[in-house]
Amino acid sequence: MTETTTASTASPEEHLITFFDPANRPDPYPVLHLMREASPFHAMDGALLVLGRHKDVETVLRSPVASADRSKSRILSTDAVESRKEVMTFLDPPDHTRLRGLVTQAFTPRMVQSLEGRIREIVDDLVDQVARAGSPVDIPSVFSYPVPVRVICEMLGVPPEDHKIFGTWSTVLGRALDPLMAANRTPEIDKEDTETRAAFYQYFRDLIASGGARGEGLLARLVQAEEEGDRLTEKELLATLALLVMAGHETTANLISHGILTLLRHPDQLALLREDPSLAFSAVEEILRFEPSVQILHRMAKEPIRLEDGFEVPAGMDVLLLAAAANRDPEVFDDPDRFDITRASGRRLDHLSFSSGVHRCLGANLGKLEAALALQAFFSRVEDPQVVQEDLEYRPHVILRGPERMRVSFSRVR
Repeated sequence: MTETTTASTASPEEHLITFFDPANRPDPYPVLHLMREASPFHAMDGALLVLGRHKDVETVLRSPVASADRSKSRILSTDAVESRKEVMTFLDPPDHTRLRGLVTQAFTPRMVQSLEGRIREIVDDLVDQVARAGSPVDIPSVFSYPVPVRVICEMLGVPPEDHKIFGTWSTVLGRALDPLMAANRTPEIDKEDTETRAAFYQYFRDLIASGGARGEGLLARLVQAEEEGDRLTEKELLATLALLVMAGHETTANLISHGILTLLRHPDQLALLREDPSLAFSAVEEILRFEPSVQILHRMAKEPIRLEDGFEVPAGMDVLLLAAAANRDPEVFDDPDRFDITRASGRRLDHLSFSSGVHRCLGANLGKLEAALALQAFFSRVEDPQVVQEDLEYRPHVILRGPERMRVSFSRVR
């Protein structure tokens, strides 16, 4: 921790500044703890309300008058809002309800369950690539990132030779979700974003035109999705495809990386997993709580929102929701800073890593399945893995937190 983080004289807003500092990315939890204890508090000259307690964050996420529509924000730039007009994540009912209903038809639990065998093949192939890369291996680039890229690309009918470019596109498009990245934009970054989005959209226009949307795949289901005579417009379809690739890739890749890192830091828990590989599914729930890929969420209050303790969020207020702080709230989780893969005991923990309410992540079950199978494959085959601590580097992103570089040494791969 920095002196700013530990200083008792620092204000809650100063803690917020510390949290946004990329130097704090390896361990944001001490400052998140301080902000949770101080919340609710205002920042940005009163234009932003910060909430960190689990009950407050969940209340806002579930409130029908908490808006995800960034055009209602008083603090976000017009450019940031304009680029997200068609993205389901940033829409309110009834537009959000309509789009989610159409997309849900193409993203059913049955479809996710049917992918288990293929995902096992993918993660086993990637463990083989770990062996070929040799020790030490960079986990994000060789293992964690390729897992969700290959899964979503296969679901969308993208041929194998194009998978690598989708990983690059996803990273570029993901910058649009992050306020820290938006605050440090340059003309070069703007140009790259515009060109990447155009290339992504044209790729799928061409794929659909060439018959890539035929059959029973996810792309075909999205193109054919129909409800009471309604369909996705081309803009809505392309924005939804971008969201599925971008959000599903980044969050799941970070979940896998953090799963490997956290288990290696807790050898007692890794021993439990190796004794009983079926614990991988409850381990993923605990990793989501303990090291969430999505650290913060943002909402606007269309009308006043009354919290449990009587505090009222004023109408028109931008609200920053500290999901990662809420996930370690001692009022909800016993000994919340302890990592325990048996905590879930076969159930879903009450964490907020996939949001809550009408905007709960559509791909949550797929992401958890990918992560659980990836952890099973990695730790059943890779012997004597150790993190090369001095090589651990985090990306500067503040919303989608994850390692940029994480080298792991090993003796051999079975």
